Amino acid sequence: MKEFYFNKFENRTPYSPIEDNKWRTYTFQFLSIITLAIGLAYINWRWRHSINYDSITFALTLVIAETLSFIGTVLIVINYWSNKDPLKQLPVHYLSEIEDLAGRADRPVKIDIFIATYNEDVELVRYTIKDAKKITYPFNDVPINIYVLDDGRRDGRHPNSENMKKIALQEQINYLTRESNLGFKAGNLKNALEHSNGDLFVIFDADTRPFQSFLENTSGYFRNKKLAWVQTPQWFYDYTESKTISQFLRKKLKNNQAWWIKIISKSIGKIKYGEDLFGNDPRLFYDVLLRRRNYYNAAFCCGAGSIHRREALLNSAIKDFGQNVNEKVNNFSKGLKKIIDKNFIRSLLIENSIKNSTKSIIIEKEIIPFKYHASEDIYTSLMLHADKNKWESIQHKEIECKMLSPLDINSWVKQRTRYAAGSLDIAFKDNPLFLKGLTLGQRISYFNTIYSYFAPLWIIVFLLSPIIFFYFQLLPVRAYSFDFFKYFIPFQILNTVIMTLGCWGINTSRGDQYYISCFWLMFLSIISTIRGKKVAFQVTPKNRVFGNYFQHIFPHLTIIILTLFGIIYNLTLVFFDLHPSLSGFISNSFWGLINVYNLSIIVRAALWKPESE
Repeated sequence: MKEFYFNKFENRTPYSPIEDNKWRTYTFQFLSIITLAIGLAYINWRWRHSINYDSITFALTLVIAETLSFIGTVLIVINYWSNKDPLKQLPVHYLSEIEDLAGRADRPVKIDIFIATYNEDVELVRYTIKDAKKITYPFNDVPINIYVLDDGRRDGRHPNSENMKKIALQEQINYLTRESNLGFKAGNLKNALEHSNGDLFVIFDADTRPFQSFLENTSGYFRNKKLAWVQTPQWFYDYTESKTISQFLRKKLKNNQAWWIKIISKSIGKIKYGEDLFGNDPRLFYDVLLRRRNYYNAAFCCGAGSIHRREALLNSAIKDFGQNVNEKVNNFSKGLKKIIDKNFIRSLLIENSIKNSTKSIIIEKEIIPFKYHASEDIYTSLMLHADKNKWESIQHKEIECKMLSPLDINSWVKQRTRYAAGSLDIAFKDNPLFLKGLTLGQRISYFNTIYSYFAPLWIIVFLLSPIIFFYFQLLPVRAYSFDFFKYFIPFQILNTVIMTLGCWGINTSRGDQYYISCFWLMFLSIISTIRGKKVAFQVTPKNRVFGNYFQHIFPHLTIIILTLFGIIYNLTLVFFDLHPSLSGFISNSFWGLINVYNLSIIVRAALWKPESE
């Protein structure tokens, strides 16, 4: 098989999920109530007593940003409030275990495995195929069919292009392609459902390499006949490795014997840096955030590494189809002023659709299991949760597959932009706060996801506030006095404590850095969505692409430079006793340096190259 950069990481093993602890949960809930109470007191004080009316625009902008950020904290506390891991069950054998037969003869359950691909290296996909073929199941009479869903039409029609169909034939699995890319990945999966008959089906991306136990550990959940899908954690096993300070010095100075390097090695040599430089480790998302949403039946599908009930998707799609037919019937009937009977029109439309679907009057509203959308996974999840059948979902806690992460800044930006633009588009089209059929917990959970993508609206303010102070000496508060710190510091300390408890001790520093560093691409996504620009589905490249990506970090570099020069400028004013607010200088310098630290990570990621290159 062809060798890739990730082959050297084959022996990496995934983390084990953190087990629930009721006392940790109770402590988190107790401290969260206190934290939010102090936070409310701080916000109340900020609005009522701290606003500097001499800089009213700046002051109001900052206090609004703080208020919006506090709302985000409230939503996170709700998300982390409690945990409800479902009991793992034995794998299913017969259809009667997952469906009501309604008079049908019982039989072994059928399972399909879909591997979606578009333009990835066909030999990379072969790795996924081979691992999928190794999946074990305890019942020999359960048919497990593997399909490669090739949206790149690499079936040999272009002699000079890679041949995905040839790989599928060599590996003795099924190959499916289609003549258009309508609906992108959602359309690709729809085409697969039309050419398969599995009662359960698994979705893998081109780089999703399952472990042998994938089906054994997930199919049993479907004994709950209301369960629509199970999402397993996505684990990226090719993250950048950490280096110690001493390793860095030895490499850069090309000297292993210098006495002072030996001293540094013994004193701080164990301090590491550079691990997961791109912030790709999704453990916090899957092992904490999404897993906690089991408590609200609000864990959404993330695409790859998930297993689905065909019945749930088709029932929902048929319901949408019927509603669209009724809508056209009603509109057509009104146009004819009800001269023609509605039932006649309905039968005419359906008959026409069956006879000639390609020319049907309702072809644009055909049965679509997955929503045609850039974020088809979360959008379809939202609609299934809102469905009258009250479909349920599960976030499985154990890792059952491994994937490749974006390891160049361009791929990283494409992936994050699609996430942001897709979620924001849902906010404007089908906002979960107003969508019928959702429970209160589901509304808040889905809104929490969407709200997080509006973060640049307040993050930008937090990044620019120290700069405004440094160059214009404008204070957003009347003074950085004792009153300010007696509210601010306890809230920040307690907020840090509850986030540590809520995240079960998982290190969040890299995630925090990228939460700040994503401000620019998320801001552009907000602008694009407001302007009504259609959200494009961009496949995340699976190969490293390096080049000049200065455009992705220009805003970050600008803020870093302005902040550092601002600190130097203000330090000069302090030295000559010309500064109007020493406490303001100290507070904003500390604030600005934290901003510089957070933004520096994306600059490092943009300049990063593997050692071999």
